Amino acid sequence: MKPTPTEPRIRTSRYNIEALARGLDILELFSPQNTSLSLTEVVSLLKLNKSTIFRLLSTLETMGYLDRDPETRRYRPSLKVLHLGYTVINSLDVRQVARPHLERLAREVEETVSLCMLDGHHVIYVDRVRNKSIVGVMLKTGSRIPAHCATVGKVLLADLPSDELDLYLNGAELTQCTPRTISEQEALFVELAKARKNGYALCDGELAVGLRAAGAPIYNHQQKAVAAINVSGSSTTISIKRLKKMIVPAVVRTAAQISFALGYPPKEMNEGWKTILG
Repeated sequence: MKPTPTEPRIRTSRYNIEALARGLDILELFSPQNTSLSLTEVVSLLKLNKSTIFRLLSTLETMGYLDRDPETRRYRPSLKVLHLGYTVINSLDVRQVARPHLERLAREVEETVSLCMLDGHHVIYVDRVRNKSIVGVMLKTGSRIPAHCATVGKVLLADLPSDELDLYLNGAELTQCTPRTISEQEALFVELAKARKNGYALCDGELAVGLRAAGAPIYNHQQKAVAAINVSGSSTTISIKRLKKMIVPAVVRTAAQISFALGYPPKEMNEGWKTILG
C-alpha cells in the first residue's frame, strides 16, 4: 500500500527540540500497512529536504530504532521500538485496559462480569460490572474469596509453574464453601489440568449454592496469566446449556481480546481457545 503524505505537527512550545520531534515523526510513519519505507518515501511524507531526512534516518539507525535492509535500502522499526511499546503497554493498569471489554461483555450476556487477580490463596476482585444480583454471595471490588472455589481462581492456579502450584496445594486450606466445592487436593489438581487444557474453567454451585460461572485467564506479552475474568449468575438464568454454548465462548473471546491488548501473541493461544475462537 502506498504511504499517504502527512504534514509534520505544529509545535508551539519553546521547549521543543525540533530534531527529536522530526525523528519521532518518522517513527510514527510506520504502520501495519506501511511496515517499511524508503528514504524517498519518508521525504515525500514529511515534506522535508532529503539531506535532513537522511541524517535523521541514519541517527535512528545508529541508535538502534530502525533497521535498514542493505539490498532494498528500505527502513523498518527494530525490536528496540517493539520493546518500548511493550514497556508502555505493561505500565498500564490491567483494569484500565480491560474495563471497556468487561462492559461490552456484560451487555452481551446480561450477567455480572468480574476481573480478578491471584493474591496468595485467594483471588481479589479488582473490577466488576454488575448486571444482576448474585445468588447467595455479595461481592464487590476489593472482595477476596478462596481461589480453589472460583473459576477465576482455577484458571490462574492452572497457569502457575508446577513448583509454585505444589506449594499452593501443600499450604492451602481447601475450605468447603458448599457441598459442591472441590476440597480434595487430587480432585483439584485434575480440575486445574482440565482448565489448563481448555483455556477456561466452570463452576456450578462451588462458591455459593445456585451460582454458576465461566472464567478465562488474561495473559500478558510474556504469556503469563496476570488476571482473569468471569461471567457469573443464578442457575435460574444460566442453564448448563447456556453456560457452555453461550457464556464460555463470550468469556474466552473477551479474555483473548484483553490479552492481545496487553501484547499476548495470538499464535500462542492454546488449543482450547483456538477451537472456541475458530
